[in-house]
Order: sequence, then structure tokens, then C-alpha cells
Amino acid sequence: MELAVLPSRNAILLRALLNMLLGAILLVWPGLTLYVLVVLFAINILILGFATLFEPAFDKTNKSAVLTVLLGLLGIAAGIFLLVRPGVTATIIALLIAIWALVFGISDIYVGFAAKMEAGARILFVLVGIIALLFGIYVLSNPLEGVLDLIWAIGFYTIIVGAVLGITGLFFYPKVKK
Repeated sequence: MELAVLPSRNAILLRALLNMLLGAILLVWPGLTLYVLVVLFAINILILGFATLFEPAFDKTNKSAVLTVLLGLLGIAAGIFLLVRPGVTATIIALLIAIWALVFGISDIYVGFAAKMEAGARILFVLVGIIALLFGIYVLSNPLEGVLDLIWAIGFYTIIVGAVLGITGLFFYPKVKK
């Protein structure tokens, strides 16, 4: 089967280079990466707060304008607090990741036991669910260390993907028939 659209060799090599560069940045500066993530998260909350605050000015049909303005002020206060207290923000992000992992772990284990599928697929769902549960428990018990470990894992992952793409682009790029 032939692909309808094959990326160019240069596109593959550029993607490889960018992946390896991102991975190196994550590995060299995991704390800075976490700090940037924290600041972006806090700024996002702040922007949402301002958007909510001014929403009644643009939507004259809003029947809950007072509540919307109060929620906007709360969002702005939360955004400022999170910007001033990056450690709290990092912990919140870690807890959200942990809860996400726990929910998906439980649901994958449930699917592994409840779904009607081949035994191999059921075992894989249970295995993935157990891994997600263990990861979620680890991050819950060590929020900041868990997030830094996740940054390290993403760094190694992006470098490996970049290396594989680079090798593919340099040595195994398919010859396209014209």
C-alpha cells in the first residue's frame, strides 16, 4: 500500500532535529520547563478570568451577569495567585495529571475485564490500566518530583523519536515511483 502523501526527506529531517532539540532542552532544563508550563497555565487562568469578567459587556442577553462577573474576578484572582505562587501551580498541575492517570487506569482495567474481546487485548488493557494507576499513585505521593520525572520521560521520548526519524530520513527514506 502506497501513501497518498509522503513527507519530504527534508521535512522528516527537520522534524527529527526539532524533536531532538526539544528533548535536549527538556533534559537540560527540566525545572525551567516546569516553570514555563506553570506560568503558561497561570496566564491561561488569568486570561479566562478577564474574558469571563467582560463577557456580560458583549452578551446583553446574559441573565447571570453578576455571577459571571464574580466568576471572572475569581479567575483573575486565581491567575494572579498562581503566577505569584508557582510551586502551588506546579502541584495543581501534578495533581490534575495524577487524577487523569487514575481515572484512565481504572477505566482501562474495567474495559479489560468487562469488554468482549480477545484475551490478549483484555490483558493489555489491564496492563495499561495498572501502569496508569501506579503512575497516578506515584505522582499523587510526590507531586513535584512526579511532574519533573514526567518532563524527563518526555525529553527522552522526544530524543528517541527524533533519532529514529533522523535515521529514517537519512538512510531509509523510501524511493518514490514517478
